[in-house]
Amino acid sequence: MTINWEAVQAVATVVLVVTSAGAIAYAGLQLRHERAYRAVENLEKQLSFFLSEKFVAVRRRLAEARLDEAGLKPWTLEDPPVNVFEVLDFYEHLSLLVKKGHLDIYDVWHTFYEWAQPVYVDMQRLIEDEESAYAEHYKDLQRMIRQMDEIQMTKMQRQKGEHWALWTPERIIEHYRYELEAGGRPRRVRRRHQTQVTATRLKDAGGE
Repeated sequence: MTINWEAVQAVATVVLVVTSAGAIAYAGLQLRHERAYRAVENLEKQLSFFLSEKFVAVRRRLAEARLDEAGLKPWTLEDPPVNVFEVLDFYEHLSLLVKKGHLDIYDVWHTFYEWAQPVYVDMQRLIEDEESAYAEHYKDLQRMIRQMDEIQMTKMQRQKGEHWALWTPERIIEHYRYELEAGGRPRRVRRRHQTQVTATRLKDAGGE
């Protein structure tokens, strides 16, 4: 019997291609799983630092610096509250990890949005104002907050929440008081009661 070597070679080539494709697909799946695992691991590290005694003290000092008997203390771009920079730098670090793909934006929203949003709105001029010396430094933070705002917007639309409500001074005061009273313990506030940034900021985000 004569062997058709061309046919054998053709079959072998097909088998090789199918096997290679399967190996590549499996490797891709493994890579995605590894990245997801590392993202969760990175998130846990950041949360552990956020809840550490050292950083809780930093957050408490900021709350003390922002509150007095009348409510929120006034501040200017020329004389911002010094205590805020350690807190903002932490969130800026998170935003860099998101930008580099080491953290998932949804996970960061789920874990840190309730904490970051009131501080961001309280310090919005410091972070975003063109006349601020720190606006360029916090560009990644601006982007991350806008991404999280969009996630929050979607959630509140589904829940028929008040999506366009602002963080009022009263709510920011409530946040800082919680920081003083709770000692850094996590909170689980229903997200539909969280307030949002204005439509203007979200529109600006879409233009970047």
